Amino acid sequence: MKRIVSIITLTAVLIGILLTGPVTAAENSNLDLKKALEIAKTAFDFDTTNHDFSSSYTETKFGRKLWYLNWNAKEGSKSSMSITVDAATGEIINMYQWKNMPQPLNKIPKYTREEALKVAEALAGRLHPDKFKDTELMDEYWDNIYRSYYSSDSYNFNFIRKIKGIDFQDNMIQVQVDKNTLEVRSFNLDWDTVIPIPDSAKAISADAAKKIFEEKLGIELAYQMIYPNNSRDPKLILVYNQKNANQRIDAITGEIMTQPYYGLMERSAMGGDTAAAGVVLTPEEQKVIDDSSKYISLERAVEQIKKYLPVDGKYNMDNSSLYGGNNNENAVWSISWSYIDKEKNTYSYLYGTVDAVTGEVRSFNISNSENEYKAGRVHKYTKEQCREIAEKFLKEIQPVKFNTSEYRDLYYDIYVDPQNVSSYNINYIRKENGISVPFNNMTITVSAYTGEIINFSMNWQELDFPSAEGVISLEDAYKLLYAKHDLMLKYIRVYNYNKFNDSTEIKLAYMLDDYYGMIDARSGQFIDYSGKPVREFKKVSFTDIEGHKYENDIKLLVELGIIDSTEDKFKPDTKITQKEFVKLLMKATQPDYYPIPYAASDSSEYDMYYENAISQNILSRNDKKPEACITRMEASKMTVNALGVGFVADLSGIFSLNLKDAASITAENKGYAAIAAALGIVDTSAGSFIPGLELTKSETAGMLASYLKVDKAPKSSEPTIGTPAIMPALDAPAIMPKAE
Repeated sequence: MKRIVSIITLTAVLIGILLTGPVTAAENSNLDLKKALEIAKTAFDFDTTNHDFSSSYTETKFGRKLWYLNWNAKEGSKSSMSITVDAATGEIINMYQWKNMPQPLNKIPKYTREEALKVAEALAGRLHPDKFKDTELMDEYWDNIYRSYYSSDSYNFNFIRKIKGIDFQDNMIQVQVDKNTLEVRSFNLDWDTVIPIPDSAKAISADAAKKIFEEKLGIELAYQMIYPNNSRDPKLILVYNQKNANQRIDAITGEIMTQPYYGLMERSAMGGDTAAAGVVLTPEEQKVIDDSSKYISLERAVEQIKKYLPVDGKYNMDNSSLYGGNNNENAVWSISWSYIDKEKNTYSYLYGTVDAVTGEVRSFNISNSENEYKAGRVHKYTKEQCREIAEKFLKEIQPVKFNTSEYRDLYYDIYVDPQNVSSYNINYIRKENGISVPFNNMTITVSAYTGEIINFSMNWQELDFPSAEGVISLEDAYKLLYAKHDLMLKYIRVYNYNKFNDSTEIKLAYMLDDYYGMIDARSGQFIDYSGKPVREFKKVSFTDIEGHKYENDIKLLVELGIIDSTEDKFKPDTKITQKEFVKLLMKATQPDYYPIPYAASDSSEYDMYYENAISQNILSRNDKKPEACITRMEASKMTVNALGVGFVADLSGIFSLNLKDAASITAENKGYAAIAAALGIVDTSAGSFIPGLELTKSETAGMLASYLKVDKAPKSSEPTIGTPAIMPALDAPAIMPKAE
């Protein structure tokens, strides 16, 4: 999967730079501070007068020598700049500049991405000509899913390093360019020159890699829980999916490489009080009450968990809670104890959960000083011996479930160094009808020092498993997989988290390119985790808008990611439905850092857009008519509400419309029409509003383009805080203040 590299990474690096103490000279460097300054100030046109200056110098464990140069404005927080110069080569490693300046109030950037790209390419080519010629611009894959160019004030470009035509995804040149000034905001060079790079001529063949992939990794038929349309009611389906995440193959040795994965599961708490007399309960509320009558007592739960936890008189119960069941799971008792020996400076913490209906122990954990990792401490138990202990335990506590389970390594355990761990995780996944159920499992953690079981967890649901009859074959599933996602050679940077020195190396790996989703075992389609077909993203290009009145507006909305389509026809004169208009309007109004997910065209997918619109008072729930065509007046009301000035439009008696058909506009709609006309959102150049006219797709594009061009605050020389979002322009031709 191709990575979109965030500028946050660069920011983090620069924060670390700023924490380094100032120096004035460096020993054993090729460049002194003066020369480093000359290089930096020549590379970037930045006025450093009236700025405080500081510097620092560092030599890394890999032999790199770096000058860190920092400027900050003397008066107020007006501007700052940081530049890193390689003291050995004179290369610019990174730059970051910040200026406190008002940003344009409309959402349309002054310059296009193509114009900014030319600036980025020119800078990268000037600073690092030899390196830049060995790069390739990363495609905009993720931007096609969450495109929100207009919500950020800069374009980000990532030029990926190529070695003999092979991507080195961790090596790149990054440039950030301001959308409205074309100034370079930041620059970063991440390029390995010291760490040895494997020779691609020694790589195994792609066919050999596929054989290893299918034998040791591969895909399998598995049950998968999906949540259609973000529903709380899950559905169990059969899919072909990877056994252990998107693992990689060492292209030189043929060995398996993995990367850690961290997930989070959570339950929601429930109340246990019965309803007061005379209160009418909903069916859902009554179900909770009925279920609660089946629950075992806290005392019974404690008895169960004490069979596996060393709870005695020295322990204090810290907490006991009853958590409601979800996803076909029963409610659980959650109980914890602790003990601290102040004299010995030791501690012990015990935790367990018990099924509140069956009394089954769902999980427990023992955390104490005795089982902590200590450098140099000798293991008494190997992983194989720990597995034997775990299996014996499972046969005693869950014999039926154990017999329907399959041992499977946790893929993040690949990083476990036997010399640097205190315990081993032993994992068993559920099998039903001979098919994997990867989201149901039992995991046991065994201390390598004492052989004690210090953790047990079980996720096991009562489910109705569909038959595997009619599913496609594994062979056909592989054909589908390779047709979309081939095994590709990539250079990657690998970190050994168990080593503190020389922990980084470069590997040549085979990995599935751009892998996402899973294969529906019945339809053969790639689907996401809601069960929807994964859309193939491609650059939108319409063949039927050339010469159209709204051609430029349509292209603008495509560039901003507001209009998306997998078709090559826009059908500009087709009437637009309310649901289509709401989707486009909400994509145009989406706030920074809160992108609305990319939606398909079926009606259920529009619900999230409607819910956002309703929550923002853009329209009411009663006004929801998804399949109806939308009129100019209806669109105007929603757009004015999106501007945040619906309350102004609702004021009676302050608006007068100077339009031929003003009399056809109702009193309650007059303010909305006046504001929409005054701001140019609705074209009234012919002297009429035509409130009942049903909008076409192209006219909608024109409205939204005009909406995006509206300044959302009063114009002033200084940014103003706490002012209305927008006020109607009283000098506009279509609106006149009512005479006294």
